[in-house]
Amino acid sequence: MNLRAVGRLLGIIFLLLAGFLLLPALVAWHYGELDEIGHFLMASAITAVLGGIPAYAFRKGEVAVGSGADYFRREGLAVVGLSWFLGGFVIALPFLLDGTFGPFGISALVDSYFEGVSGLTTTGSTVMSAEVIDSMSYSLAFWRSFSHWLGGFGIVMVFVVLFPTGGRSLFRSEIPGVSREAGHQRVRDSALSLMRVYVGITVIEFVLLMFAGLSMFDAMLHALGTIPTGGFSNYSASVGAFDNVAVEVIITVFMLICGINFALYDTLLRVGWRTFWQRLWGSSEVRWYLGLALGSMALITLILWIDGGTGGGPPPDARLGWKDYTHVGECLRDASFLVASMQTSTGFGTANYDLWPQLARVLLMFLAVSGACAGSTGGGIKVVRMLVVAKAAVVGVQRFIRPRAIHAVRIDGQSLDEGIVAGITSYFAMWVLVFMGGTLFVTSFNIDLVTAGTAVLATLNNIGPGLRAVGPFENFAGMPDAVKLLLAGFMILGRLEFYAAVALFVPGLWKR
Repeated sequence: MNLRAVGRLLGIIFLLLAGFLLLPALVAWHYGELDEIGHFLMASAITAVLGGIPAYAFRKGEVAVGSGADYFRREGLAVVGLSWFLGGFVIALPFLLDGTFGPFGISALVDSYFEGVSGLTTTGSTVMSAEVIDSMSYSLAFWRSFSHWLGGFGIVMVFVVLFPTGGRSLFRSEIPGVSREAGHQRVRDSALSLMRVYVGITVIEFVLLMFAGLSMFDAMLHALGTIPTGGFSNYSASVGAFDNVAVEVIITVFMLICGINFALYDTLLRVGWRTFWQRLWGSSEVRWYLGLALGSMALITLILWIDGGTGGGPPPDARLGWKDYTHVGECLRDASFLVASMQTSTGFGTANYDLWPQLARVLLMFLAVSGACAGSTGGGIKVVRMLVVAKAAVVGVQRFIRPRAIHAVRIDGQSLDEGIVAGITSYFAMWVLVFMGGTLFVTSFNIDLVTAGTAVLATLNNIGPGLRAVGPFENFAGMPDAVKLLLAGFMILGRLEFYAAVALFVPGLWKR
């Protein structure tokens, strides 16, 4: 392991983040928030110093291009993993300096880090109360949503676009499936193509939201939260605060769009519509993804309409977010939005689904776990992994019945290599073990099982809200500090899909 190279690359990434911290300072200047200007400039300066020291000190420690794939791979894994763990502190600095969570102390530090990691990993879980969210300054609200947008594309991906050194290794560590033989320029071109698609979709949604009636600032923040499927809003009632059908339809469509592999949109730009449609509808993952979404929308609409209201009528304590669902149009409106929001792990809300009938709530949690497509900004296990695990189970039964016959797991008509199937099934097993262990740890703090289990689901799958005490109209502020730190770690595990994060704790990674 070339630790000098790792230190230099991390230093440069910190310098990038220091530059990004100047953007909310400009927003603060535009809106006359003088105190916030100082907070963001100070945060930028601190980050620049923390990044500048290793970037300068280790300037002769870069790994040379072509120095060996295995050696290069380890540096990439270390930089990717550490950049997400440490990047959360950078995102947290403005909250800490602003005193968003009270005077400086352990609790304020933990809450700020939780909020920072939640933003950077596009999770959308929050420890902010409704009052804090609704009273946030423009610049802090912008930084909170911009952290989603930055994390959705990937801070390491930005590095790959801007700097040549280590590009192939970093790209392969953060974006699974890149060919081992891909040349450096090809990797950088791929990153640039993905960035063009990412920025282009963001601009299109921003313009459409403005045409739908949102202010420029609200349209910008909700576009920044939709494209990376993050879900932070500058309103405690989330998208429901607008009560605008056109806005909800636009955001629903873009959430579903961003749950599809972004490489397909790159195909659209490079090759054209015909090839794009052929690959889109030829993908079993996309068909299952859209089929689950549309089927769930119809089923939950029916459930709400038959029920006639959330939980059969206004609850005794008149909980926030109750709605009357005697009209099928209102059922379809909320069911469609929340299915798209949960399946893509965005976490935006228009209604309190925690008050819905039990079947609808369980179905939403299932969609959140299965997630969106691989290569998208959506979270969850990913539909293609669920397909592979299901087909591997069927093949296992077939082999038990006919052990001498040749059986293979097929996706889109192609047989998958045994190593790929083993990797996916081991990922699924790892996810189950982490989920069970995390739930057990959280319940040890005398937290009820539904709250504990869905809190782990919400963070491990980068969803945002869960049920009960961490439901859509609640927050994570009531969790003990130790639980918040664990859940912040789960957000990073979910964002990096385990391997790049877990690799940091394997001693062999750091040996020379």
